[in-house]
Amino acid sequence: MNNYIHKGWSLTLVPPYSGVGGGGMKSGNVFGVAAGTFTVGVASQFDVVGVFALVKDASTFSQGDLVYWDDVNKVATSTVGANLLIGAAELAALTGDATVQVRLFGVPGFSGQVNGVKVAHMLYNFAVDGGASCTPANSDTIPKDAVVFGGVVNSTAAVTAAGAATVAIGTSAGSAGNSVLTATGKAALSLDAVLAVTAAATPFKMSAAGQLAIAVATGPLTAGVIEAWVLYAVASND
Repeated sequence: MNNYIHKGWSLTLVPPYSGVGGGGMKSGNVFGVAAGTFTVGVASQFDVVGVFALVKDASTFSQGDLVYWDDVNKVATSTVGANLLIGAAELAALTGDATVQVRLFGVPGFSGQVNGVKVAHMLYNFAVDGGASCTPANSDTIPKDAVVFGGVVNSTAAVTAAGAATVAIGTSAGSAGNSVLTATGKAALSLDAVLAVTAAATPFKMSAAGQLAIAVATGPLTAGVIEAWVLYAVASND
């Protein structure tokens, strides 16, 4: 095979910004870890496969969780948004940990594509988040100008409350508190209930970036786990 070049575990790339050895770098839909100090516009060597300890934000990771690259702050994150999917956590990492060990996938992640459908995820857990309205600890950010048009909600543990509570899902900013799921009675959020989101019939556009959040009425809740996957695409606004 006379057109073979190399295995592709590391690539020579021209970075769009400068950084230090061991730092992450995103160029288009390629992510790599620098072998040494690199300078904007100067071809340098980057590893695209392997396990690396990358500086992260305040995100928490369980072993195997997906890891994304925030190219604005140059850190690993659990937030999907418009961030590039770069790998999976080899080990758990807590909020206060400076780094997360990431097994790089070596290929661009779907969530990092400039165009196309993306998925924002939310996991509300009563044991972690309490029974009142909140932005769950595990909640992705949907970016400004995203058009939200579908998704699904699954209550993996039945939602209970002392009264006739309802739960709505919206965003912490950029849309209404019930834009994703209109106020839904606790009886409909029984064990393993699966509901289509309101946004499937009534799509909307985010006026600002916001995390998925729940709004509880006639609460508080006394138990329950609610997981949501929300479909969106980011409008170019050109």
